[in-house]
Amino acid sequence: MSLIDRAIAVNRKRPWQSAAWLTSKPSPKIAILTCMDPRLNELLQWLDIKPADADVIRNVGTAATEDVVRSLMFSIHVLGVREIMIVGHSGCGMELFSEEDFEKHLHKETGVCAVAPDKFHCYSDVNGQTQKQVLKLRSHPWIPSNVVIRGFVFDLSTGELKEVTPEEANNQLAA
Repeated sequence: MSLIDRAIAVNRKRPWQSAAWLTSKPSPKIAILTCMDPRLNELLQWLDIKPADADVIRNVGTAATEDVVRSLMFSIHVLGVREIMIVGHSGCGMELFSEEDFEKHLHKETGVCAVAPDKFHCYSDVNGQTQKQVLKLRSHPWIPSNVVIRGFVFDLSTGELKEVTPEEANNQLAA
């Protein structure tokens, strides 16, 4: 039985117990941009944040892409989010390739070159990558200046959450 079939079977057997927060308008207090890596599935629990309090936006490599900004616009301007937390992590798969190497890998696997996506956001330094995403969001004209944006790296081996500051990235970009 596939995982999808199993999930459907479990859903049909389990009685639904609706909670008030599921049927009322969402009112998250924070938006969290993090990686889609399944090892981070319990991030809210590890940070003691209730699911109703967070909009969690996930993609490979924790990249502040166009679609992430689209989601953040709704979180900020409709739902009232005033804090954004960017959480990169140690051991991310996006550190395994350069952009060029990943495109070569895909070409080898599929036999074709594709026009989209035009960038995969591969990187070699999670601290630098996280700092860069903070800078990208801080500079977006549709994100109000009173929205707090902070970046962190979660170490999967120790559980430590370390803040990284974009000032460090500014210095590296200027060099």
